[in-house]
Amino acid sequence: MTELQGLIETDRLATLSINGSNSLYWDNVAGLYTSVIIWIPLAITAIFLLIRNINSKRLLLVLLMVVLTIVLCDQLSSSVFKPLVHRLRPTRDPYILDMVDTIKGYRGGLYGFFSGHAANSFGIVTLFILLVKDKWFSIAVLAWAVINSLIRTYIGVHFLGDIIVGAIVGCLLGSFTYWIYNLVTRNDRDRWNVHNSSILYTSSGFMRSDVFLFLCVLFGSYSVIMIGACFTI
Repeated sequence: MTELQGLIETDRLATLSINGSNSLYWDNVAGLYTSVIIWIPLAITAIFLLIRNINSKRLLLVLLMVVLTIVLCDQLSSSVFKPLVHRLRPTRDPYILDMVDTIKGYRGGLYGFFSGHAANSFGIVTLFILLVKDKWFSIAVLAWAVINSLIRTYIGVHFLGDIIVGAIVGCLLGSFTYWIYNLVTRNDRDRWNVHNSSILYTSSGFMRSDVFLFLCVLFGSYSVIMIGACFTI
């Protein structure tokens, strides 16, 4: 019990070291980053990436795996762990709530273990990394998942421990849904031959030009956030 309490205290300290800043600009960046509207173009581009590069016989299955990943991550967090573990969010923790910085007073729900945002982010990213199989794509989307998750600690609604566990769960569930996809399509003769990887295609058959378009939209979204934060101060 003493070791657990020590771990909890360490988590509180780590969370407070990441939470908030004295910069209104970075608060605005965090606020825009957590806005759903900002990421709509990227979501559309991700769907376009799948439609353009997945065999029509397998496209519905891939989309189903995307939905299944989101549902599993979200429900495991909100319907199983949060009501079972009952760990208060930093904004609700009586030991540190007066020290937690928030964005526009947003405090989140009562319980926060584990982070559904982190699980969803890493779950979808893991599935896409395994599907696309491109180094720069993998680095870019993994960085997006890390930032998207840590911002939840920055705005005070999740402990760092909530994020770490959520990320691990997301990676496992994303790998699980990819395993299901592989299991169902293992006898599909139209699957891409991994030896056909080239300057034009990834090893899984995705056109690098489409991957590049996705990355352009991703970094374009970052630019919108960074510039937009200047005008919302």
